[in-house]
Amino acid sequence: MGKRGLHINPVGVLASGGLGLNLVWCTLMGHTLGFMSSAIGMETWVNPRLFFLAGILVFAVCFAGMPRVLKHADGMLRFVLPLLSAFGTACFGMSFHQTFFNPGVLAVGGLFIAGVGYFWLAARFCLLLARTQGYVCAVASIAGGLVVKLPVLLVLSAFASPNVQVVIAIIMPIATALLFETACAMARDRAERTAEGESASRFAPAADGPGAAVRARTVFGVPAIPRTRQHTSAAERRTMLVLLAIAAVVLAVIRSVSYLGMWGDTNANISTALPWFTAVVIPAACVAVFAYGALARMADTALPIRFQPALLLILVGLFVVAIQANPTGASLGFLTDVIQIDELFAHLLFWTVVVTALDVLDVPSYRVIGVAGTVYAGASIAWVVLLSRAAIVDTLLVMLATYAFVVVALCAVWFVPQRGGAGGALGGRDAGDEAPANEDDAAQPLARTVSDTCLEMAQRYGLSPRETEVFTLLAQGRTRAFIQDELVLSGSTIKTHVSHIYAKMDVHDRQEMMDLIWN
Repeated sequence: MGKRGLHINPVGVLASGGLGLNLVWCTLMGHTLGFMSSAIGMETWVNPRLFFLAGILVFAVCFAGMPRVLKHADGMLRFVLPLLSAFGTACFGMSFHQTFFNPGVLAVGGLFIAGVGYFWLAARFCLLLARTQGYVCAVASIAGGLVVKLPVLLVLSAFASPNVQVVIAIIMPIATALLFETACAMARDRAERTAEGESASRFAPAADGPGAAVRARTVFGVPAIPRTRQHTSAAERRTMLVLLAIAAVVLAVIRSVSYLGMWGDTNANISTALPWFTAVVIPAACVAVFAYGALARMADTALPIRFQPALLLILVGLFVVAIQANPTGASLGFLTDVIQIDELFAHLLFWTVVVTALDVLDVPSYRVIGVAGTVYAGASIAWVVLLSRAAIVDTLLVMLATYAFVVVALCAVWFVPQRGGAGGALGGRDAGDEAPANEDDAAQPLARTVSDTCLEMAQRYGLSPRETEVFTLLAQGRTRAFIQDELVLSGSTIKTHVSHIYAKMDVHDRQEMMDLIWN
């Protein structure tokens, strides 16, 4: 992805605020005095974070396995899930302060629902950024969310009473959802003004012709910017999947060894241990430098090396923690700062990789996010279940295993695609194929040519906007299954549109249609 989107618009700012509030919400539940009694009540049999992660895991699997169903249900979920998340937070917070219901059951159910809501809100913001903002703007927005979290969390932890902390946590998912809806409304308004002002704008024209439906692909009702590349090679897709797994596992491990890893432990009231300078100023400055130097400046590099500087910095932080296996005195405070900053880096890397994957992988967006969430939640649950009460030596072994996993995965990224020959890691060809060195540069004009040709032919043959959209995807070689997922249409509807297209163009199958296009 190129360095498009250097200008951060209000949508990116609102996304930063929403992501920040989402992080504050889950951290309040696990690491403040307001929820301490609930966490302690569950700690005798399992760490409460397990059930929060279980909610993330189940919903991530739904994202990966049923993207079309969730897309259809979005109109309902946008109203229901924020309220359910607030209800789940209240259930967890009040579970051990009442006797009418079984406290354990109430706490478990509340945590599970909260985990579902947390992942759903984070996924929506990520998808909005990926589809409506440039890469650099998306990185800046995610980094902004991490920075927003720091002072808000510290103020609430230091100055709010336990009861106020619970009330604010209950409100947080609703406030986050409202910020998301506001961001979408502003993005739609911005797109409409842009379309009215100039026809050659970033988004599609607001004309009523058949071209409007093709160029204005939408996400949450917001016109989406075109992908940076219409076609990606098999090597790029393989690389992207490996990077997605690496980022998810690294985040899971680092969060687990940080004070965020276990809920209700001795680090619950973080305000007493971290002063303003080390809790806010230094981490915020580090996140800004990391976002610019390790991610934004690497925007135009090839996928196999784009995220390597960021990964190396994160692994250095993990190594510093590993060699201080049993810290005491001054070293404990230093390691707390290091792992806090490293956790912020890992969080930023994870969502940046997800945003990149949404651009690179030619699969439904919900499935990409679902796969990433499944790997992260699965690895985190494994840590909580198997290693939460393990000895220091076991923790070190897991860190070493993480290093080994990252090294092996990076070797796969570097060396496996190279078998394709001169095309290199981004050549996208299997052995024996020949690819031009500037394949990506050549693919973009070709995709634009196909799209422009389809728009002209759609006008000539009187295709409707939706038929034009289906026609363009067919001409690009998309399968009917892909078109169903991309346009959120049923198989019978796609079949009807294809029949109408063939009838209007006086052809009998796709081959005749392609001959007509190229001749």
